[in-house]
Amino acid sequence: MDIDKPLLIVAGAGSGKTSTLCARVVEMIKRGVDPQRILVITFTNKAAGELKTRIQKYMRASGLLEPHDDGKPVAKHRLPHASTFHSWCFRLIMCHYAELGWASCPLVAATEGEHMKVLGLAVEQIEDCRRLVQCEQMLGIPAANGGSNDDPNQSIYFDGAEQRWQRVLQEALDRTGFSFDKLEGPEPPAKKPAKRSKLAAKAEHTREQLTLMRMLYQHLYARIGQQQGLLDMVKHELDFTGAFVGKDTKREMMNFIYRAKSRGDGPELYPQLERSVLAAYNGTLRRYGLVDFDDLLKAANELLDNEKIISCVRGEFPYLLVDEFQDFNQLQTRLVLRMQASIGRVTAVGDERQSIYAFRGAACESNFRIFLETFVDAQVQRTSGAGSMECLTRNYRSHQSIVDFGNIVARDTIGGSKLLERLRVPLRAQESTPVVPVSIWHADDKTVEAAMVADRIKRLLDDGACLPSEIAVLSRCLQFGQYRPTGLIELELLRRGIPYVVRGGQSALKSKRMQLLMAMVRVLANSDDDIAFEHCLVELAMDVGPVSVARIRSLGNNQVARMSLSEMAARASKMPTLLARDARAGLMVFLEQLDDLRKRVGCVSLRELIESLFAKHVALVPEDDVGTANPASAKGSIGTSDEKVKQEEEDPVMLLAIAVIDSLFASPDVLPADMVDCASDPKAPCSLPLLRAFSSQLCLMSSAAEDSGRVTKPERVIKPGQEKAEKSVETSGAVVITTVHQAKGLEWAHVFVPHFNENLFPMGYRGATKADKARAVMDPRLREELDRGEAAHYCEEGRLAYVAITRAKVGLYITVLDEYPMFWMSKMFGSACRSSRYLPSVMCGVTKATKQNDFDDYGDSDDSCNSRGYGRGYSRGYGRAKRW
Repeated sequence: MDIDKPLLIVAGAGSGKTSTLCARVVEMIKRGVDPQRILVITFTNKAAGELKTRIQKYMRASGLLEPHDDGKPVAKHRLPHASTFHSWCFRLIMCHYAELGWASCPLVAATEGEHMKVLGLAVEQIEDCRRLVQCEQMLGIPAANGGSNDDPNQSIYFDGAEQRWQRVLQEALDRTGFSFDKLEGPEPPAKKPAKRSKLAAKAEHTREQLTLMRMLYQHLYARIGQQQGLLDMVKHELDFTGAFVGKDTKREMMNFIYRAKSRGDGPELYPQLERSVLAAYNGTLRRYGLVDFDDLLKAANELLDNEKIISCVRGEFPYLLVDEFQDFNQLQTRLVLRMQASIGRVTAVGDERQSIYAFRGAACESNFRIFLETFVDAQVQRTSGAGSMECLTRNYRSHQSIVDFGNIVARDTIGGSKLLERLRVPLRAQESTPVVPVSIWHADDKTVEAAMVADRIKRLLDDGACLPSEIAVLSRCLQFGQYRPTGLIELELLRRGIPYVVRGGQSALKSKRMQLLMAMVRVLANSDDDIAFEHCLVELAMDVGPVSVARIRSLGNNQVARMSLSEMAARASKMPTLLARDARAGLMVFLEQLDDLRKRVGCVSLRELIESLFAKHVALVPEDDVGTANPASAKGSIGTSDEKVKQEEEDPVMLLAIAVIDSLFASPDVLPADMVDCASDPKAPCSLPLLRAFSSQLCLMSSAAEDSGRVTKPERVIKPGQEKAEKSVETSGAVVITTVHQAKGLEWAHVFVPHFNENLFPMGYRGATKADKARAVMDPRLREELDRGEAAHYCEEGRLAYVAITRAKVGLYITVLDEYPMFWMSKMFGSACRSSRYLPSVMCGVTKATKQNDFDDYGDSDDSCNSRGYGRGYSRGYGRAKRW
């Protein structure tokens, strides 16, 4: 096909889309395209690595690379670029951040914990802005632009509050004689027992809120506000529960921010409370010099509006190939359009049936429509002409019954869309693939279900049918409130001595040590990063906890100009009465150690600096995360120095850090522009820009470590001729338990899907409140909107079911409960636990059984069933099995 024309490839599950993408890249190189002018965008760093490896293999098979017999790595200029959009955007920002008006390249706030901390600070600043506006009203100061407590069309939050508070302070001094010397600051909170109540936690949080601005507000309100009959903003804080409905209001706020930013929405598009939260969150990120992943995409879009920059990008990468196109959000799709709108040398690969990231802002239908309208002129053509669309319809992965089952489930996921209907082509298995029945089991309760699943897995292993790593248990989610759906299955596997690994629950990036390492690096790179400094202070400084931090923060109460937490800590270490003796001693030691680390920057290499930081600080912190590979590495547990060195080298966090360091020097394009010359010398002294690059790359390359409790050492450099080592026991010798979202793009010989019931899989629709439903009775428009939201929800859940089903190659086992696993579900939905709506009542090649041991010979068939292709189930001591 013409490599200079746009191409949309709609690739069904197991149809070889990755092979097709790699083959198209190789074909481009065969026709004379410089590999360095080809950019391949994938969804994860892991997928990008696999794509590079496969492209190398194809290039060698085509004679484009010589056989790997010298053990040397392939030169970078001989391979195409393959990365995620976030990595590519960060590389672009590193080169052109000055065009955005930034003084330096920002750091990346990667973890959800950091996002929640930023959100907490944002909510505090919203309340601060409310009090500021009322102070200006009490003093008769003319209203400035930005910020309003009464106008629903304006955000409550605004930038520049510090300068406006300064004017309020001067007016208060002139009119009321206000002076901080006449006010007694808050008493330092007394130490509380280790187990504190919620009331004590709230009291501590309230004391932290008593900053200078709050004290000034309370003084003015007592003198002026009460006489004017104004509302006390301290006693009447904002109620966010109406705008963010859910059990966890803060979690709902965070989900709203994720959705809004993934669409590229500005705060002005939302009502006042939502607008204020989004504006304050973005403002707090800016204040601390941070960006999140959506900010990377937004900043890259802004840079590509510059004619000079977009010309350079188009000249550097005239050929663009994108994978998992259905999962792109609007910002990512805009990047594709900006890069290729006037060129058209773009290839997009996707499958609308596997679009399962709507909650992250993925716009599947919009993506395909925009691509067709922009590049294929809105004509869906199944020919090989220019600007065409091709469909991959043959499934090379699964047996015929699994493919048929997937086609049936996918029928109800179109949602009435004419576009998706035109894109939809049923899959078919290879003609030589035998028919193996899909097993659908009914269990009395969750205990019976767990035993059934574990027994079947044990039999598969005992019969030698597969390795443990070729078996997966896919759950809709790993945590349902306080209930863990796979908990009993894990227990039964342990009882039978079957090793397993949980993926998606606790990743290496989210481990306690990794967060501490990232925080320490951020503090070294930016001393004004209060979030990272507080994290390090609480975790590393002996006898310094939240109470001591609150006392340190109180030093900023008498300062109008903002002081960083590190400056406050330095001042507190010189004050003998502010902190307890032990806390002050611990603080002084911590600051000395931090100063020693800062002195090493510019004197030792990056790897030496990180190894020293890890050995002296991070390795001493107990790792209490689930699935830690190094239980002996907790504080006080390390024995001899040789044993300590060995454990540090094997620590998952250190392995990931080393992999990121190696990647920096193996890929100079991710380094700052002024550091490229040092790329060939990893032993060169570490500079501050290099440390910043390492900090951000550590976030962007989080998937270099496997998302499981056990982390294997990543390959640093893939050398030609170097075969991959045999799979480690941790991964190849363990059954995989994970979510459907985590399983996307993977495959196993045998797949188990438990809890295939209504309100479990699919999860019930929770988008409409009781108040909305009551109003919908009298409001047809609202009723239609709620109906559309519910239909879209169950279409998304149906696509999740499709993804789960199509992960299986040989055996698919679905279990249905006869009673709900949680008591509250029985009270809410009734005692009858219905099968999932995605389970067909009649389907060829399905075995249905009712008790624990009904499934020992699920693959056999007798004469009475052969004519209909049904399979057979046997019962051993539990009564006759029912069959479909």
